[in-house]
Amino acid sequence: MTTVDSKNDRRPPLWTATRADAADWFDREEVERSRKYKRPLKRLSLVNSVISAIFLVVLIATEAIPNLLDGLGLTNWPLSLVVAIVVVLGLGSLIDLPSSAWVALSYDKKWELSTTSTKTFVLDQIKGYFVTVLLLSAIFLPVYAVIRATDNWWLYGTLLLMGVSLFVAFVYPVVIMPIFNKFVPLGDEDLKARIDKVADLAGVTIKGSFTMDASKRSRRDNAFVAGFGPTKRVVVFDTMLEHPAHTVEQVVAHEIGHYRLQHILTSIPTALLSTLLSFGLLQLLTTWDALLEFAGVQSLGDPGSFPLFLGLFALIQMVTSLPTSFLSRHHEREADLEALRLLRDPGCMVDVWKRMAPKNIADLEPTWWKRLNASHPGAAERMAFATEWGRLNDVEVVPPPADAPPVKPRESVDA
Repeated sequence: MTTVDSKNDRRPPLWTATRADAADWFDREEVERSRKYKRPLKRLSLVNSVISAIFLVVLIATEAIPNLLDGLGLTNWPLSLVVAIVVVLGLGSLIDLPSSAWVALSYDKKWELSTTSTKTFVLDQIKGYFVTVLLLSAIFLPVYAVIRATDNWWLYGTLLLMGVSLFVAFVYPVVIMPIFNKFVPLGDEDLKARIDKVADLAGVTIKGSFTMDASKRSRRDNAFVAGFGPTKRVVVFDTMLEHPAHTVEQVVAHEIGHYRLQHILTSIPTALLSTLLSFGLLQLLTTWDALLEFAGVQSLGDPGSFPLFLGLFALIQMVTSLPTSFLSRHHEREADLEALRLLRDPGCMVDVWKRMAPKNIADLEPTWWKRLNASHPGAAERMAFATEWGRLNDVEVVPPPADAPPVKPRESVDA
């Protein structure tokens, strides 16, 4: 089934996946390489999930945080909550550290994906820890204040969480991201002109195009549009510059498509409902006295309940986040459609994934559960979507020149 929009363009369905098989788009060696790379990581992810769950259960069952706060003699609840956040996050980071270090410093280096040094990795862990503590404190302090003030905290807490999230999204590109990466104005005039042209075609005003020094950690590719209003900017990973300009242009057109369609704003109702349902279930569960007694607290408003809050919220979100993921995949298809309408080059969109998916060693055969939770459609599906759009609109799917030069050679990017 297809539909016709106001521009008389026909399109594949946006709410359901376009049928695709990785074997139709990638050669056998590329598919097998993806399987071989992902197999240990999937096992590691499962092990890490089990360990994290055991860690939280033990932390709750032993009443470690309430006992710690009592032992410190803290009477100020905001300070007690910050201490709980610091300790829980610190212990969790230490538990996760061995696997993170193995992936970044060993496994991904073996696969020529990671470029991070031990020094950079350690600094990232330290900076990431303190930034996360600050962000969680900014989120949970007002939420706990509401919990302590009213039984209807789940309603007001949802509004607070959404407000904080939008504020963080506004300041993230200009305050938080520079803590980890350097951003410089895009130097290639031809590529900058291409990006400006795409923005003009989309009717989107951007405040500049930048490159980010992603290559100091990884060879993976990406680009994004970040911020709102005066902070809105196009950011291209410097690793993307290893591709021809038309590849970068296509990816940026997709990202600008998100802004043209105001996906951040249209995601808010679903995010609100998901958070509202999660907080509502959390409120319902924490009226169970036996559960609070098991955690060693008298109410959810007790700062010592922080591990219980995290554990229950994570468990509930496994279900309540599914609609958000479903909407995100719909938005990704819409953004792909916008890129196709803007540039009218389905062959180039297919070529983007033919280049990027093998280089990034993307998961070409995700499991049904991963597809259900994924925020993005798979590479093969996106290639099939572009091809189907071309067929429906009589636009020939012509691959771009295979020998098109990169914006910058890899040696230049690595330097």
